[in-house]
Amino acid sequence: MQTHPIMAENWLIKSYKVKKTMSPQTFPLILPLLLIGTLFFNAVEANPQTLVRHIKPDDALRIEIQEAGIYWLSYEDLADAGLQPQFMNPQRLRLFNQGEEVALNVISEEPDYFQPGDYIEFYAQSLETTFTDTNVYWLYWRKKGLGKRMARINGKVTGEAQPIRAFYDRFLTEKNNTWDIWEGSPDTQDYWFWDRLNASDVKTYTVKLPALPLEQTEVVVRVGFRGRSTAPPYPNHHTVVYLNDILIGDVRWDGDAEYVQEMRVSSALFDNKSNTLKIELPGDTGAVVDTVYLNWIEVDYWRPFEAEKDSLILTVNSNGKVQIAVNKLSQSEILVYDITDPNTVAEVVNVSVEKEGKGYQAVFEDRVTESKTYYVLTINQYKQPPSTTLWQPAKLKHPKNGADYILITDKAFLPAVEPLCDFRRQQGLRVKSVSVEEIYNEFNQGLSDPAAIKAFLKYTYENWSGPAPTYVFLVGDANMNYRAKKKPNKVPAHLYLSVGSKSLLIPDDNWYVDVWSDYMGNYILPEMMIGRIPGDSPKTVARMIDKIIRFEKSTHTHSKNVLLIADSSHKEEVLNEVLVDTLPGGFNADKVYLGAYLKNAETEEQKKKQIAKATRDIMASINQGAMITNYAGHGTVDRWSQSKGLFGPSNVHRLRNKDNLTFVLALTCVNGQFATSNKYSLAEEFMLAKGGAIGVFSSSGLTYTGENELLSGQVFSMIFEQGARTLGEITTQAKIAAYNEGISTGVIRSFILFGDPATRLKKW
Repeated sequence: MQTHPIMAENWLIKSYKVKKTMSPQTFPLILPLLLIGTLFFNAVEANPQTLVRHIKPDDALRIEIQEAGIYWLSYEDLADAGLQPQFMNPQRLRLFNQGEEVALNVISEEPDYFQPGDYIEFYAQSLETTFTDTNVYWLYWRKKGLGKRMARINGKVTGEAQPIRAFYDRFLTEKNNTWDIWEGSPDTQDYWFWDRLNASDVKTYTVKLPALPLEQTEVVVRVGFRGRSTAPPYPNHHTVVYLNDILIGDVRWDGDAEYVQEMRVSSALFDNKSNTLKIELPGDTGAVVDTVYLNWIEVDYWRPFEAEKDSLILTVNSNGKVQIAVNKLSQSEILVYDITDPNTVAEVVNVSVEKEGKGYQAVFEDRVTESKTYYVLTINQYKQPPSTTLWQPAKLKHPKNGADYILITDKAFLPAVEPLCDFRRQQGLRVKSVSVEEIYNEFNQGLSDPAAIKAFLKYTYENWSGPAPTYVFLVGDANMNYRAKKKPNKVPAHLYLSVGSKSLLIPDDNWYVDVWSDYMGNYILPEMMIGRIPGDSPKTVARMIDKIIRFEKSTHTHSKNVLLIADSSHKEEVLNEVLVDTLPGGFNADKVYLGAYLKNAETEEQKKKQIAKATRDIMASINQGAMITNYAGHGTVDRWSQSKGLFGPSNVHRLRNKDNLTFVLALTCVNGQFATSNKYSLAEEFMLAKGGAIGVFSSSGLTYTGENELLSGQVFSMIFEQGARTLGEITTQAKIAAYNEGISTGVIRSFILFGDPATRLKKW
């Protein structure tokens, strides 16, 4: 009697003597003979009532890919990933990518079971999206049906085919170094560019072709621009292009649209694989400004069949039987694949390998109808996936799931947030914590994309056991450069193009929880209450989680002080005075109006001293205890009072109010822009500080006084008149009420709660 290590089932196994010509280390002389197709040969199931299945049909090996190529996974690789390949039936191995089955080769000495030395090979595509450069493949071994396998094409050289000596190739080089946006552009526009060029600039770029163009052929060079300036006269852009210091293009063009400058040149201009492309903006259009962005450089050329680093991907456009000879290969073990359909790759066999100089040449024939793409490589160019992990799905689509409170974070942060999840459960909430990785796996085939998070939340709202979720808490950093290595995305933001006096690309967490459309088909108002905090490490996250729990467990009552801060403009003072009139009896309004501080300051030195005094007074008021801190005025991402520098991160981190955390309402521009690439917003700094705030309600975009007045009035009404206590209810209901009073959809989308939406303000 033996317990099957995957199935956790008891099986009666008959032993057989088997004579096998193998080393005793890899194949013992006496062994249980396993027939994996039916699981075991001559096996008898025992006690089925007590079985516990640990491996399910939808368990899989998650395979990450970043480069296109032929990949190899051995028996030993599968074992190292936590699988038990000795119990796998090679015929049942199935590979998928983005929902489509992918053909693979299984190289196994026995058709019915895997053993040491066996392996699988498959062709994988690279992936380039706005959100990720990592493609994900899924290897299943218990999914119903037999696996898709590579076909074989006979590439034997007969001498009857038409020899081809070159193929037409396209080389594209593009870098994402800077970004900009345009008013009226769709959300899906490419905002990232290689470089910015202004009038009189002369800049040089390197173009490294994988091979020299075929002699005496025409080469097409294209440069993708995007105009930035629009000043007259027209045309208002002038771009001059040189290849290896030879003038190849001189064009004048208009406006802020995309423009492709195409030039046809002789292959003789390319003197080596690394060439220089020089772009000049003479600045002679007569316009006061001439600014353009370089987006990409593209080269179309006839390329000989020469391998680069022992591999070559080539496309043949023809009708009939062709002969292809690829040279400059360093080894005699050469493989050829037809990758025309990347999911239905075929292996070309009977390839002729010939010695050629110091290297080798691979020659094969095939019949082509219109077009075929081949991949030729030496065996040393086989790749191994950078990451393989055993995946057991969290069953996020199971109908028995249910939650009042959903916490979404990076998988590395799950232990750090668990104390808060336990605390919420103790409060009676149904809690579900889930990693973004698991959401991507179950809602987007493993690929990173904010749309997967929205799809998950929509699914929970419509399909999980009722009542539907109320709170959504996002924990982790975000970056509008989704693929950045510095400040990487932990829980990404959805970006929204806000069009106003200035267009801004801003994060919009409201999008995640706006899962139902109105009668016009618009997605505007949220169905759930959402908040977020930053975090780049488990330690940072754990500190903020502890801050939330400590606040809610504290027996302190709230101070009856409300701090009202205004920039130097009178209209911000008026806004605050309107709020003062809504305070209940017994509340004190502590006012720091910058205009009053600067009233008698005449010199720059006097102004600096008065601003510093106002800053100290803000800090003192918060330290003494302010239930609400309201700021109205100008601001930047990490400052209050754009020109005066009234309050910033250094002030936040010097606050000593960890036992009297405040709720901040920041009626200013971009204080809540949490997706910048190089710094935290002031709203985030309030959350990251040991003291500071228990929550911040702030905009990621531009704000306007009239709308700020409506929104802040509703926030105060929710707290002091309607008795709302949770940060999520206060901020969400305030936005909805203000929307009904006429604020724009931009306010709904840009105002973001930093903090746990289920956090309750203290009684007073």
